[in-house]
Amino acid sequence: MPVLDLQDFLEAVEGNGNVVSLLLFQCVMFAGTAFVDLRHLENEGYATRRQARKSFFQKLLYDFDFEVDRVSLTQSLLLMTYWYETPDDQKDDHHWMGVAVSLSHTIGLHRNPENSKMDVKRRSLWKRIWWSMFVRDRLIALEMRRPTRIKCEDYDVPMLTLEDFHISPLPDHISCIPVDCVLLRDEEKQRQLAIMCIEKAKLCLCIGHVLSTQYSVLSNNQGALGGEGPMEMTMMLLPRKLIPETCTVITANEELQRWEELLPEEAQYRVPSRQDIVKGNGAVVLHSALLRMVYFATLSALHRPQVLPSAAWPVRNVASDLLDISRRNVGRAANEITNIAQDLLTLDLVHYLPATGVTVLLPAIIIHLLDIKAPDEETRRASLHGFCQCMQVMAKLRDIYAAVDYATAFLEATIRKANISMPQPNATRQELVTTAAVLVDTGRHMGFAPSGPGPRTLPPPPEGIGELSVMLGDDVAQDLETFQVSTPPESKHQGSEHIRGVAVRDAEHDLDSLTNIDVNGETFNFDDSTFMAMQGQYVGLALEIDWMKEM
Repeated sequence: MPVLDLQDFLEAVEGNGNVVSLLLFQCVMFAGTAFVDLRHLENEGYATRRQARKSFFQKLLYDFDFEVDRVSLTQSLLLMTYWYETPDDQKDDHHWMGVAVSLSHTIGLHRNPENSKMDVKRRSLWKRIWWSMFVRDRLIALEMRRPTRIKCEDYDVPMLTLEDFHISPLPDHISCIPVDCVLLRDEEKQRQLAIMCIEKAKLCLCIGHVLSTQYSVLSNNQGALGGEGPMEMTMMLLPRKLIPETCTVITANEELQRWEELLPEEAQYRVPSRQDIVKGNGAVVLHSALLRMVYFATLSALHRPQVLPSAAWPVRNVASDLLDISRRNVGRAANEITNIAQDLLTLDLVHYLPATGVTVLLPAIIIHLLDIKAPDEETRRASLHGFCQCMQVMAKLRDIYAAVDYATAFLEATIRKANISMPQPNATRQELVTTAAVLVDTGRHMGFAPSGPGPRTLPPPPEGIGELSVMLGDDVAQDLETFQVSTPPESKHQGSEHIRGVAVRDAEHDLDSLTNIDVNGETFNFDDSTFMAMQGQYVGLALEIDWMKEM
């Protein structure tokens, strides 16, 4: 997020007379703890990266209203949206996003600065802050399945342009940035990153349209009363109750296609090589990869409701041509995300991914899990390979983001209930897979995962999270057994459709309907609340666990 006037900020760090907000300085340092070499944090006495991040996030300066400048506060709040410790944090990403948006309205960040008397430099900074806020708002909505805070009719700030970035090499006298940091001294690389930032803002416009087309705001436990009044309500985006017109899905799909077709050459992702890293292009490679993965995660979010309709709503009467389009796009998105993630893993760039990296991986992992149960061997092997690749990337991210722990918990529960049988090393027969670790071990045995040193799989989720699988009960396990419908793709079986190799019965055997839980006459849909809320920050998952404990 280009929310800083970087040269002014660094001049203040150098002690050259500039003054910078102490709160903003702390938030910048906090943001850096996610990516700085771990040895620097260890030298300062931190045992883990997460411990360092928690320490740097201490928000006493904010709580005591130390900072009064509202622009500095807005910049700081945007960086604070990157902290996440547990799913039941009351002040989570969505909370800080709401505070930032509300504060920005009080100073007019949502208005076109061209109509103001500010100088050019300040106008550009305000535009960058606003569009950084817009991008973060849309990505949080995609990650957490929460409503967007910014409505398109509530601002008139024009789209970013290259002129808003004031691209220039870092002056030689600024020594706090080491000389081997090529990026800040290379105008062409800065220009490429600026173009990617602009294109991400345009993509986030599409994300807003996708979410409004396919999802609506519902509330779990709506109307339920506890001993002290209304129970806590979790707002999230779920597939719409009303069947959307086919044309709206096609229109959103065409908008995404146009974005992809018009993407400037500088922002396009190309399979990188080790030479790109040697030349100092790591940041460019990473951001082009992330931009493309966000695109495919958006494409998947648009098309999943057609492919896996929710039994909680009336079954969508999806036209066969739209169903084919959606099925292809969901499969393509899973494969492309996996391939790009593997490229980053090969070049040791995964640990530079922001929290959005967890968000874009999860839809791909779920589709791979479904296809591991496919009837044909080739699809099963390819899906296991993709699953192992994604889990290797997740393992790299676990040291940075707590969201990976809760993603692991969800996957463990899903795997246990899916009754996946795979050949195990030194086994003469198929054995039931119960954990992600066993699946990765199977992939290693088949040559799909590394056998050397390094994080080969994800350790068990934190204590207590595994209770999810126990609480789901045997009913889900029995239902998911029926999900293994082994009708081959070429079959003309009435009412059966396929996601690549997996057969999905539109009305009876889709994943959503098979994970409905009926408790005391009330239906809790595992997919529609937990799976949709599992994206990114996992807030919905823990709250649903709490809700189930009350029953």
